[in-house]
Amino acid sequence: MTDSARLQSYLRSVAHTAAAGEKLPTVRQLMRDFSLSQQYVERALKILKDEGLVAAHVGRGTFFTGGMAAGPTTVGRNTLDEGAQRSVMLLRRSSNNLRGRIVLEELQRLLNSGGHVTLEVGYSDSEHAKQVLQTLPRFDACIVQNSFDTMPIDMIAALKRKADTIIVDGAWLVGTDVDAVGFEWGQSVETAVTRLVAAGHDWIQLVTTSSFFLANEMGLHRWRLLREQPAFASLLQPETRIVKLPPKDYEEAAAAAIRAACAAAPGARRPAVIVWGIEDGAKFRALLAAGGLSIPSDLSVILLGRTDLDPEAGAFFHVIGYRAADQVKGVHDRLIERWREPNAPYGLRLLPMTERPGSSLHDQEPGM
Repeated sequence: MTDSARLQSYLRSVAHTAAAGEKLPTVRQLMRDFSLSQQYVERALKILKDEGLVAAHVGRGTFFTGGMAAGPTTVGRNTLDEGAQRSVMLLRRSSNNLRGRIVLEELQRLLNSGGHVTLEVGYSDSEHAKQVLQTLPRFDACIVQNSFDTMPIDMIAALKRKADTIIVDGAWLVGTDVDAVGFEWGQSVETAVTRLVAAGHDWIQLVTTSSFFLANEMGLHRWRLLREQPAFASLLQPETRIVKLPPKDYEEAAAAAIRAACAAAPGARRPAVIVWGIEDGAKFRALLAAGGLSIPSDLSVILLGRTDLDPEAGAFFHVIGYRAADQVKGVHDRLIERWREPNAPYGLRLLPMTERPGSSLHDQEPGM
């Protein structure tokens, strides 16, 4: 399907459920979102205008007429008709996050291959999101990728006015009529600790962000509980939290924090660190080496991250976490399930933990 045909298909799909008077995105916004020239966008709008689906008003914009709302092809927004085309908004926080980009692109591919139409919409913060949402028509569903930020109640309310089905990509404090699919770092933290203790490490540090989000807080909670256990009390150090988020200079900040922590523990015979949030493993390894730390002879390292994203491991690091591919499948499956069973309970679905062996552990166990 060409981009021009995809735009027409998207607008027709939205017209199935749009109320009369709902405003379409501007020509400029449609040009950007569908990578089309002004000529192609205006041509698509003219076709829909000739079909009676939209009406243009000089100085005010273009609006849906509601002409298809009562037609024979209308499908209830919360009930899945296997042959029905649905409209899905992919709302993403503006970020260069590799994992987010990969997940969003694969979700778009899956939805498009299933006959549904998608529109990717970016926003900078919750206030900007509310402004953007006001310019958009209604969708059958919205997948939200907020990249660690919180979503205020008024932003969720604005989303509910634009879509009956909302799926959050990431662990989330689920509220009314919102589903979430994500991961919690607690199990990964405990698994990493078990690996390092079994390898004989006598000083273990956790390095993560100071920014609050649910998945990370679960990991910190597990770390603190482990520190209270007699078997680990002398081994596990208070966590180090850095005021950064990936990918904005995060590797530099993490490497600096590790160098400072190691310098403050000169008596450690077998030091090791568990690090969350590294997106460029090769860069991170080079930064540690530049600071005088050779991995794994001076320091063992386990990364908490995505085990199927090669740049994170950098062809070297041992990684514990989850697969981005499982995140894609989880979000897509939850959306389809919600359409099929609109009255099913809402909640948070957690992904399974996976592990990717690497060369960053000193004296690893056989087979690891």
